[in-house]
Amino acid sequence: MLSRVVLSAAAATAPSLKNAALLGPGVLQATRILHTGQPSLAPVPPLPEYGGKVRHGLIPEEFFQFLYPKTGVTGPYVLGTGLILYFLSKEIYVVTPETISAISTIGLLVYVVKKYGASIGEFADKLNEQKIAQLEEAKQASIKNIQDVIDLEKSQQALVQKRHYLFDVQRNNIAMALEVTYRERLHRVYKEVKNRLDYHISVQNMMRRKEQEHMVKWVEKHVVQSISAQQEKETIAKCIADLKLLAKKAQAQPVM
Repeated sequence: MLSRVVLSAAAATAPSLKNAALLGPGVLQATRILHTGQPSLAPVPPLPEYGGKVRHGLIPEEFFQFLYPKTGVTGPYVLGTGLILYFLSKEIYVVTPETISAISTIGLLVYVVKKYGASIGEFADKLNEQKIAQLEEAKQASIKNIQDVIDLEKSQQALVQKRHYLFDVQRNNIAMALEVTYRERLHRVYKEVKNRLDYHISVQNMMRRKEQEHMVKWVEKHVVQSISAQQEKETIAKCIADLKLLAKKAQAQPVM
């Protein structure tokens, strides 16, 4: 009897379930059409950070909200209970020791989730935050390095734009170097010419001096040769007489 009620309820709600929209996250989308064509290049929407509301840790809230207008508040519970009793009464699902183990395991898992789920979630969030912080730090370091490279490139481009100043300076330096070389060579030529002229002047002065010395010696030689012994005696006597005369004049003058 109970199975007939469940079958009639399932038959009544099956068309609405088939044509209904997607119930929400966590519900198996049995009516989803598999795409066999080319994948879309549209951006994939990000996954939600937090899941939707659920009841009994498994059933989405949207499932109950969907059945409320058609079956009332107790409809979802009657449907679930009827399906379970139908499976058990028709022996579609046979209760075995594995069922007890599954119920115990599920109960243990539910207890662990209820007891330690919050702390485990906080620990996982903390690890996630640390990883995000590390990734953010690496991201900021990468951004900083890239920005430094961009700034360096901009500075290099600014230097390239001012390269004509460098070329002007190089041209001026080359012109100054050529001018210095020209003046050094000109000074070297001046010194060489001056040395040559000084040499010729020195040679002429030496020749003139030698000629004068030779002329003086030649004149003295001939003068000495032209003077006889008698003339020499007379000249000496005349010098002595002149000296005596000068001495007498010096004695005759009164002393002041």
